[in-house]
Amino acid sequence: MPTTGIFFNVNGKDVKEENVDPELTLAYYLRNKLGLRGTKLGCEEGVCGSCTVVIGTWDEDQNKAVYRAVNACLVPLFHVHRTFVITVEGVGSRDKIHPIQDRMARGHALQCGFCSPGFVMSAYALLRNHPNPSIKQINAAIRSNLCRCTGYRPILEALYSFSSESGGCCGGKKNGGGCCKDKNSSDEDEGFDEKLLNFGDFPKYDSTQEIIFPPSLRTFVDTEKQLILSGSRIELTLPKTLEQFKLERNDRNVISSGLITRFVTSRNPKEFSQKWISTKYVKEFNEVKVESDTITIGSAVTIQKLSETLSASLQENIASEIGRFIQKFSSQQVANFATWTGAIVSAAKSSVSVSDLLLLLNVLDAKLTLLTENGDLVQTEIGRFVEEKQFENTVVNAVFSRNDNRRLFCLKLGETSEQDSTNFNFGALIGNKSNRIFVGLGGQPKRLNGLESYINSGKSMDLEELYKESQVEKNYNFTIALTRFIEFLNHKEHGKSSEAVNYIQYFKPTHNESVGRPIANYFNERAITGEALYVNDIQTHNAVHLGFVLSTVPHAEIINVDPSEALKLKGVCGYFGVTDIPGNNVPGLQLANMNFPDNTTIFADKKVESVGQVIGVIAANDVVLARRAARLVKIDYKGLKSLVDFKEAREAESLLGDVKNYGKDEKIMNECLEKSSKVLEGEVEIGGQEHYYLETQSSLVIPGEGDELVVHCATQGTSFTQLMVAEAMKIPAHKVIVKTKRLGGGFGGKVNNASWIACMCAVVARKLNRPAYGFLSRADDLAITGKRHGVYAKYRVGIDSEGKIEGIYYKAWLNGGWSKDHTEGVTMVMGVLVDEVYNMGTVRFEGYPVKTNSNSNTALRGYGNPQSKLLNEGVMRRIAREVKKDVEEVKKLNFSFEGHHRFLGTKIHNDSLGECWECCTNWSEFEKRKRKIEEFNRNSKTVKRGIAMSSVRFGLPHAGPSGHGIASILINLDGSIQLSIGGTEMGQGLNQKMLQVCSEALKRPIDTITIVDTSTDKITNAPETGGSQNADTNGLAVLACCNRIMSKLQPILNKNEGEWEKSIREAYAAYIPLQCTEYGTVKREEFGVGEMESPYNTTGACAVEIEIDILSGYNHVIRVDMVMDVGESLNPAIDIGQIEGAFMQGYGLVTCEKITFNRETGYLDQNSAGKYKIPKASDVPKDFRVKLLGINKANGAQVYSSKGIGEPPLMMSCGAVHSAIMYCIDVWRKENGIEEFVDTISPLSAERIQKLCSK
Repeated sequence: MPTTGIFFNVNGKDVKEENVDPELTLAYYLRNKLGLRGTKLGCEEGVCGSCTVVIGTWDEDQNKAVYRAVNACLVPLFHVHRTFVITVEGVGSRDKIHPIQDRMARGHALQCGFCSPGFVMSAYALLRNHPNPSIKQINAAIRSNLCRCTGYRPILEALYSFSSESGGCCGGKKNGGGCCKDKNSSDEDEGFDEKLLNFGDFPKYDSTQEIIFPPSLRTFVDTEKQLILSGSRIELTLPKTLEQFKLERNDRNVISSGLITRFVTSRNPKEFSQKWISTKYVKEFNEVKVESDTITIGSAVTIQKLSETLSASLQENIASEIGRFIQKFSSQQVANFATWTGAIVSAAKSSVSVSDLLLLLNVLDAKLTLLTENGDLVQTEIGRFVEEKQFENTVVNAVFSRNDNRRLFCLKLGETSEQDSTNFNFGALIGNKSNRIFVGLGGQPKRLNGLESYINSGKSMDLEELYKESQVEKNYNFTIALTRFIEFLNHKEHGKSSEAVNYIQYFKPTHNESVGRPIANYFNERAITGEALYVNDIQTHNAVHLGFVLSTVPHAEIINVDPSEALKLKGVCGYFGVTDIPGNNVPGLQLANMNFPDNTTIFADKKVESVGQVIGVIAANDVVLARRAARLVKIDYKGLKSLVDFKEAREAESLLGDVKNYGKDEKIMNECLEKSSKVLEGEVEIGGQEHYYLETQSSLVIPGEGDELVVHCATQGTSFTQLMVAEAMKIPAHKVIVKTKRLGGGFGGKVNNASWIACMCAVVARKLNRPAYGFLSRADDLAITGKRHGVYAKYRVGIDSEGKIEGIYYKAWLNGGWSKDHTEGVTMVMGVLVDEVYNMGTVRFEGYPVKTNSNSNTALRGYGNPQSKLLNEGVMRRIAREVKKDVEEVKKLNFSFEGHHRFLGTKIHNDSLGECWECCTNWSEFEKRKRKIEEFNRNSKTVKRGIAMSSVRFGLPHAGPSGHGIASILINLDGSIQLSIGGTEMGQGLNQKMLQVCSEALKRPIDTITIVDTSTDKITNAPETGGSQNADTNGLAVLACCNRIMSKLQPILNKNEGEWEKSIREAYAAYIPLQCTEYGTVKREEFGVGEMESPYNTTGACAVEIEIDILSGYNHVIRVDMVMDVGESLNPAIDIGQIEGAFMQGYGLVTCEKITFNRETGYLDQNSAGKYKIPKASDVPKDFRVKLLGINKANGAQVYSSKGIGEPPLMMSCGAVHSAIMYCIDVWRKENGIEEFVDTISPLSAERIQKLCSK
């Protein structure tokens, strides 16, 4: 009888599992069976890296363990047989923290913390194999891990500290006037620290202290019998020998790693029966033989091992290029587990897939050994294998020649960079009058025989001639390939050199005990060790999970909903839709909603207005089953006319609400423009942006007695969510307790959206009287939730002869999507603050909230301000072109300053815009570098550099009901302190700042204070967390609490000479309250500030130097200098982290992040984690400098003279990056005789840059 169990080890503990379901992933097993919740689920596509774990295997040839980082969300559990699985919990804990975790935690290398365990595990695998890694190896190890919060700089710096190559600023001149390498900065930067911390102070990494490879795995004697594993739909055979494989192969689907097959199968919701057989454990499929003339690599060998073997064993001309080429594979973790055969066979079966490995094996003329259906071993060329579709045969191995001394050239191109999924590739093996040249166009690469012969002829390497001989139709990608190929033939190296890393963080140190110090977030150690719990990590008994039934059409009547097929599945508990809501299906319209009214429905009611709109939910016993069942629900529609296309909706005058008008009336505005000496006009197009928080929307609702509900929700507004759930369930709000411990990122996307998911969970929880989880997959999150508003705008600006603005008339159309959500608010903010840093004379703004049949767009970091910034960047560039001045000169000419009034009459208070601009100009050596760039551009035809400055003004705190905070303090009889605030922690460091404020005010050590979850049973009616003001509003509330308590406690402390614990006991005995709740409000009248004016402004300036490759359209940020006035920072590490993170998010907004819809089907084109591109660690500038200005213009800042920070850096960042790229484009266009002005168009993707830089 065959055996049915697998044996492995997890974190030092042996595990034996019987009858493993072949569809079960390692991630779900670790999280749900073993309770190891440190392995996070961010995408379940193998893209984000949050689920990274390490798999160790014993290499008998090397007689040592080898460790690989893999995506646990993709790896089938059945393939960890005889392996050592290590999760973040096994690496270290708070009691015994690992050096990686320690350096990241104390090095401020995490914010929301959701992605952090994945980074730890990728770095851990590297250190286990290479205890003293190179910078290049570190970059390679984490290149497939995504972070949305930090901007990557602190992660890189923490990990670079493990390399002896690490350099950059060491902070060696503490308070001595600037970087020790930068003599020019010493006077200006007197009194600043240059580093948040020095990693030289950390203990040296000792690899001998690591957990050993389990002896049980080495001594384990595996049965010679094959394994048979049976699930509900799949039966899997795992043979151990080639003979067993031959006997069992018939009528079975052959798999190797199983990554692709399992992933595709999991997307199929239907009941079926399949049989698989794996090559994974067959010796012959795993053999690697390096002989004198050949290399033989088994078909079950991973992509990474294939690369390493070829790189180590072939001639240098070939080996080095293979290493570089495979290094650009889209995911390191996938390459570590996926097999090369799985990659080539899946690509060969596709007519559109472009495979790097299939191209490489063709170029290298690899010979495949095949096992035929008759059991014979035959050898064939790889091209023949694909062209003749010999897929009924099983690939046993590939054979490569070691005697080839030709030169190898490979190129791959993706949408955003060379480390993206491949859109196009090209490979050539040149020399000895025998060439092999292939181009990847989908499926089997095309051999270019004519080009091979032409190269041998020795004729001119002219681009047009190469095109002619290749017989490939002209296109951007092939032009790039031929251009690079010509450089290769001429022995010219192409590619950016490895710049030295220079990370600098300037701030003024403080003498305070708590406030103003760069203290590591108390939560960092919890997150970095996997201890921190997010909503989907909370475990509860007898819960159901929701699968979301989504609209598949953009606009239609719902004729019928049939869940019968879904309900047949064992473990499915029911279908729930609009008729199951006991209260209001549109809770955002209730009077208690103090935000803008929102007509979003929880469940679609009789019609759908967007693809991705939620029609109903399936409840099931596990989330995989729930999602599968949801796809079986049949919906009958009657189609209605849809307006998916933004332009069509504008032309149809489809609006979500009234047009918003701000500023002067139209007649006055037109009269002003008529009087101007020059009127310029322009049109601007700004795309949307996805939040891409790593933790998707998540809620857990637990029903209680008497209609009570406890709602654990990843929400930025606990009170808002409480009101929405209460309204939907037709119960008073006091029956609903909403709890939020932390968010895995928010950025504005977890206010309204989070509340609707909580409402759905509440409906199911009450109906079934069971806890209900609502945890969106990344694909569902992308489909359901709104994004940043795309904008189309027109402007007419009147200027004088110098370029000074006399008046400007804006008209802006905002893509709101299918319901109101925050569209009216974003339109208002864009309009009210459209003048941003400028004095524009007479101003009129008309805002049109457009309704389209697409995602209902919502709040996102900046809330209308980034759109204003990009709009005005175009205006300033247009004026500069007209008056023949530098853009920066025109910007400065039009600045408004402290004491001036904005266009709606509010006065500018406590503002350092001028100081920030001058400091950044000098610190960045802007003019000197600009002259060098001009010289570079004169001598470079295909690479252009640009430099630009931008600035920001952001008034805080906001006027109106949202501009207050609430806090509660409880002092226990042992003297410990419990703090609760109305704001939610989502990575911005709010909780840490409030701990420091409380510590400073009470004069108590920070470790005697704890901050508990934000919960409506402690704090109610708290405004939503956002708008960059929460350290102000909540900080004022904390100070009010501390002052009230200390007013009666201080006399007792004085009597007891400051002995805290004794004084607390005496206060208790004297009936003195040891707890209180207070509001924090801004006393505007005390500072001479008007009711609608901002008491202070957070200001900043940013200089960005960037480089673009004209051919590929790729960009590369060379250097960034950012100067921010944050008053007297509550925590410089947190504020600098916010600045750096905002820069990278702003960079993504204007470069790689695209939001587009199929106008026919209504589907989002970027409907998966792999298709939506956020910046990676490789995009971080090697020279990244941040400076907190350090002057005191914070009279209106009442929390220890600090200023808010979260959003402002994003505005100036996206402005500077966009203008720097446009500088490059404008230079190229001018050199090539194209005078037409290009106004703001965003994002400037590689494809768009290519088009703008073409004749």
